[in-house]
Amino acid sequence: MRLNDCLNHASVPTLQRIARSLRVSCTLYSKLDMLQSILEAWLDPGMRQAMVRQWCTEWSAAMRRVVLQPRHAFAREEMASLLAPYGDDALDRALESGWLYVHPDPATKFPLIVPEEVHEACHAFFVHDWRARVSRRSEDPPFVRDEEDAALADLATLVAYVRDHDVRLTTTGAMYKRNLEQLMQLFMIEESLALPRWRFGYGKHSFAYPDRLALLYDFACDEGILVEQDGRVEVDDERWSAFASRLTVTKLRRLLRHYISSYRGPIPRLSDVLRLIHRLGGDWMDLSSMYELCLPFLNAFYYDSTEDVWQTRVVKMLVHLGVARIGSDSPESPPRWFQTTELGQELLSQGDAEATADLIERRPALVVQPNFELVVVSPDPRVEERIAPFAEKIPSDGVRAYRVLAHTIARGVRDGYDFDAWRAFLARHSLHGIPQNVERMMLRWVEEARGGADAGARPPGESWA
Repeated sequence: MRLNDCLNHASVPTLQRIARSLRVSCTLYSKLDMLQSILEAWLDPGMRQAMVRQWCTEWSAAMRRVVLQPRHAFAREEMASLLAPYGDDALDRALESGWLYVHPDPATKFPLIVPEEVHEACHAFFVHDWRARVSRRSEDPPFVRDEEDAALADLATLVAYVRDHDVRLTTTGAMYKRNLEQLMQLFMIEESLALPRWRFGYGKHSFAYPDRLALLYDFACDEGILVEQDGRVEVDDERWSAFASRLTVTKLRRLLRHYISSYRGPIPRLSDVLRLIHRLGGDWMDLSSMYELCLPFLNAFYYDSTEDVWQTRVVKMLVHLGVARIGSDSPESPPRWFQTTELGQELLSQGDAEATADLIERRPALVVQPNFELVVVSPDPRVEERIAPFAEKIPSDGVRAYRVLAHTIARGVRDGYDFDAWRAFLARHSLHGIPQNVERMMLRWVEEARGGADAGARPPGESWA
């Protein structure tokens, strides 16, 4: 909605409060005079600049989030969450400030509106500030790493390898090490297979594979290209042919979308980080100053510090996806420069358009790993209370984790807890669902536990017949 429409539908008391907040000289008992005076103040370049600066300064953190959204309408709960740090009455004060309005249709799903002109002006204010805070260089660094569309080439290699080999899975649902070593020899981009003890949150198979391979493998499974069944991995040739026939930019766009979906559990503001990177443009930019700029939208995640999340989960993965390239000043020095590629700018721009349908970001509570461990991603006593009846806590430093075993399932059944409700809770709150091997074993264990409970309750000598 335009500002004129928002003001026209506002009530007289609302216009009075806006006029006082903006210090507009007008007759406070005349709706027409207040409306015209506020619009005239907005059309005056000097007064408009003062308004925008006041809004972007007073509501800085919330306004940064607002202008990064490719939309102007917000749910009441969403806006209340953005304004929560400003006090209990923040929403009322924002509605009096002149930048936030109530939609004239009370039945709409997104009743709070930032007028288009206000959104554009505040967006321009922040973009100018962001670009001024990032150091740049005009020419390419001496040493540049650009993977372009190597991810798609290695995805094709992965599919061809699975088709040509008998690829079996371990009891935890991962490929055997010899298969991984052979894949790394065939891939354009090789990764180390040495993994730390705790790996979770960044995709269904992040526990077993290095970051890039885990992303490609999960993507192929989600697309239905790779199918895991009966302890083996197979290729669905029809799905693969349909995917392979698409344009390169379309395939990379789907892969980028999968990356955002997989990583935004541990990095809830990942979409904001990508939108900010997109708005910085395609120049070579200093990585450290970009990190400082993106810091308000980044967070630590268990053993990943905030800087680890930036370097490993954002920058490195964007290079793998062909969205960006990085540069160094010497062969021995770490990457110092970052540049969004032309293709990357197109992909991120399309991501903005698609985000209009993705209005509320999902925040999963836990990860169910194929090794029967449950890792709590978003610490919440209520979640852990629901997990406890059928699981046991794992002593660990820094990770809130549980393990499901036959005796923990039997204990929960024996104590009278509802396993089916517990299992549904896991499926609903887990980031990547319940792995097939875990699901299969839990169902076997609960049947055995129920059978034992029933047998213990039968009179002596009664048979199962």
